[in-house]
Amino acid sequence: MAEIPEEHVAYVKNYAKEYFSKKRYRMPRTQKSLYDLAILINPDEEHPPSNRQALDKFVDAAEDLGFNAELIQNRDFNRLMTFDALFIRETTNVNNITYHFSRTAQSEGLAVIDSPDSILKCSNKVFLCEILQTENISMPHTLIVHPDNKNNAAEELGLPCVIKLPDSSFSVGVKKVATLEEYKAEINRIFEYSEMAIVQKYIYSDFDWRIGILDGKALFACKYFMAKGHWQIYNWNSKLKRDIEGDYECVPINEVPGNIIDIALKSTSIIGNGLYGVDIKVIEDKPYIIEINDNPNIDYGVEDLILKDELYTEVISALKKRIEELRGFTNNRQ
Repeated sequence: MAEIPEEHVAYVKNYAKEYFSKKRYRMPRTQKSLYDLAILINPDEEHPPSNRQALDKFVDAAEDLGFNAELIQNRDFNRLMTFDALFIRETTNVNNITYHFSRTAQSEGLAVIDSPDSILKCSNKVFLCEILQTENISMPHTLIVHPDNKNNAAEELGLPCVIKLPDSSFSVGVKKVATLEEYKAEINRIFEYSEMAIVQKYIYSDFDWRIGILDGKALFACKYFMAKGHWQIYNWNSKLKRDIEGDYECVPINEVPGNIIDIALKSTSIIGNGLYGVDIKVIEDKPYIIEINDNPNIDYGVEDLILKDELYTEVISALKKRIEELRGFTNNRQ
């Protein structure tokens, strides 16, 4: 340390901290890994799709299946081609680095979850609205609103109603309005950022179902209850951190009503064959699609309460299967 110039000491400390914070192998590796897996994260993200414990579980599952797994960040883009697969655990959006990573990885022959096509479709609420309506999949009465029809939407849907930005996520950019004055103010505010908005009839439920779908099969199911004193599962305006998010209950798949599983599978089948989280409200025993997410939360202690380690193994196995399908063979090396 004494030989390091004073102006470089801060950099050395930062790089050392970063190096020693990385996951290390539990024992010396005795053989070459079958594949290399990159797990894209953003350590500065306030509400990432997987918490740190879940990321460690993904890495453990990958190593057990013969992968060399590494957590990477956006600065590692130039190393992307050294991997066989990319698993994105950063909130996806077509306008940020996640889509660039996904699109590049797919074009270079890597196995990818989430695929760029899934990100593109699920990030666009206008597309989702149109495709669900076309396929006659139940959703709350919804209108695609633009400046020419904005004055008719509130009257057709009634008040209160819900206004959404076309590319909102995690309930950000989603607002309930109760009066015509609130409606006009919010819709005009959105038109400052977007040429269109989604306006939806408000329906209340104590909780939303979240059905996790992987490769066309139901993987996990959770009930997300509304945040305390709020109409959504997240209340970002809460002054108390404990009240930002509502409670949850993980439910075995075989205990979920069949019509809920059916509508989740049907809705994701028109998006693609990947990892999705389908948000559903049930009113008088009828399910309504609220959202389809291409980057669903998988947190340690929440979505994994039923399957536990098997949940992480299922996701990594899906990536392994994709690699082998892309290469046109099954690698049987142990």
